[in-house]
Amino acid sequence: MHLRGDVSGLVRLESISKTFDAGPSRVLALENVSLRVAPGEIFGIIGLSGAGKSTLVRCINMLEVPDEGRVYVDGLEITALESRELREVRKKIGMVFQHFNLLASRTVLENVVFPLEIARLPKPERIKKGRTLLELVGLEDKEDAYPSQLSGGQKQRVGVARALANDPKVLLCDEPTSSLDPQTTRSILRLLDRINEELGLTIILITHEMDAIRQICHKVAVIADGKVVESGRVIDIFTSPSHETTKSMIRGTTPIDAPDWAIKILEASAKAADRRVARLSFVGESTGHPVISSIVRDFGVDINILTAQIDHIKSVPFGVMLVELSGEGDGVDKSIGFLRGLGVSVEVIDDVGDLVAKGNGGSE
Repeated sequence: MHLRGDVSGLVRLESISKTFDAGPSRVLALENVSLRVAPGEIFGIIGLSGAGKSTLVRCINMLEVPDEGRVYVDGLEITALESRELREVRKKIGMVFQHFNLLASRTVLENVVFPLEIARLPKPERIKKGRTLLELVGLEDKEDAYPSQLSGGQKQRVGVARALANDPKVLLCDEPTSSLDPQTTRSILRLLDRINEELGLTIILITHEMDAIRQICHKVAVIADGKVVESGRVIDIFTSPSHETTKSMIRGTTPIDAPDWAIKILEASAKAADRRVARLSFVGESTGHPVISSIVRDFGVDINILTAQIDHIKSVPFGVMLVELSGEGDGVDKSIGFLRGLGVSVEVIDDVGDLVAKGNGGSE
């Protein structure tokens, strides 16, 4: 079995729209969605429940046929294929499901090699390949077990191994961790990340969990009401989100709004000409600069840190602070310019009342 090879898979969606009947009316699930996934990427598609993300992933492998638009996989327009041709293309599109979809009457190994059995690969070859895949996902000692004897995380690992059986060029993962506890979720995400690195496999991850996007994705598209409202590199989306849906999801992952005890400080700052409240975002090398001490020393500005968090987006360090800056003259403005010159993203909070409302669970 060759785990590494010519993985030139590329997914491209052009102006995809899809509607469904809902009684006497029709529901628009996707509207004019266009995406491009480059070879070797882990591309995240995120949205709230009902946003259209699962419909989108089913359009990629044509389990749902778009009403309008085109879908390309590895340069081939699959929306134009006949049923027989489409079945052949689907062999190169692996699918990992939310609820595992394992065959209860088959052992772990039999589940993994089931696609190869359908493809009529000789039994010795499919058994050999199945065992290689079980070793890849860390379940080589479970080949004779049945799904009922496995934990949720183990079941999903079997699902991943089965999805890799036909050497796919693209792996579609539809909410693969939403049924799992946080620790198991991290292990499955690490597995997908390792498969991407070792096999060079293109992965499309459908999720409603921004933390999953942060951990393993290179790029992300945010879907709301059937439309892509924002897309780009994960690091850019996290540091400079533009749509309210994105901002809300990021706040759930990086709690950077005002804590309750800081409300009086914020209200006082809004009334003072020599004070500013700002959200600072540090990315990459800028997280290592001693900016706080530099501002205090060089600009005579006091900094009151209201809340802060340092984490990683994939392997890139990422920090966020909510601070109050105070000082005489133009020291505060100069310190903000200094921060921006170092590559720190500075968002000056003008409407403190709105920030306070969000910090207390207010509506968007």
